[in-house]
Amino acid sequence: MRAIVLPLLLGLCSPAGADVVVLLNGDRVTGRIQGSSTRRFRLQTPYGLLVIPRERVERVRRDDGREEVVNAPPPPPKPAAPPPPPPIRLGLSIRGDTFWQAWDPKSAPADPTLRLEVRLDHVTIASYTDANLDPEDLPKAVVNSFVFSPERLLMRAAGRVTLAPPSVTREEIHLGIALPPDLAGARQLRIAYEVNDGTAEEPQWRDVVSAEQTVSLTPGQPAEVRLVQARGTMEFSRKKMRNVETFTATLDDTPAAP
Repeated sequence: MRAIVLPLLLGLCSPAGADVVVLLNGDRVTGRIQGSSTRRFRLQTPYGLLVIPRERVERVRRDDGREEVVNAPPPPPKPAAPPPPPPIRLGLSIRGDTFWQAWDPKSAPADPTLRLEVRLDHVTIASYTDANLDPEDLPKAVVNSFVFSPERLLMRAAGRVTLAPPSVTREEIHLGIALPPDLAGARQLRIAYEVNDGTAEEPQWRDVVSAEQTVSLTPGQPAEVRLVQARGTMEFSRKKMRNVETFTATLDDTPAAP
């Protein structure tokens, strides 16, 4: 069987009365079909007789205008779906004094739990709840010092929000929050420490200390915010918390130094 040599035949214009064999790769070979079988075509060309395997032929156009589809061309590949945009990484670094509350055992609330709530544009995206008491911090009082130990903290996230366990070092506590990319843009970030004026079953959370800052959120780019806390003159004396309003929490979008 004569080998197929096509390069010199490709791109030639079809002379009058010629058959055209269109290959699956788009090439065209012009000549006169001398015969065909279930396996091949025999095509006489000005350069000699070619034997073309049938599986390489898309269609044959006869000199009388008839066209025979031999093999349907493969469908074009579907365009690859664009990758989904990456999530937004919001990091909250907490430095400074610990927030705490204390009560007289005779007048302690039904639920002395403390909660840190994180909001974007007034919508809660994450909350961190510490329900563990710390009696060793202040004898003869019901005390809750907010601790970010992963084994003590209850974390809750809004839909499509993912929370990483707190990273705790001597210098700071780092909270990692992954947000859906559609929250990109300038957002109002609010951090609030809360006490529960209700019960554990029917909580009534009330902000005690809060801070706000506008943050710019971009998918794939981490946004780092620092929360600096200072105790002020807050104290527990004469069986009551005093000067709670002097405890300050300040947000700063400049990352803390490592």
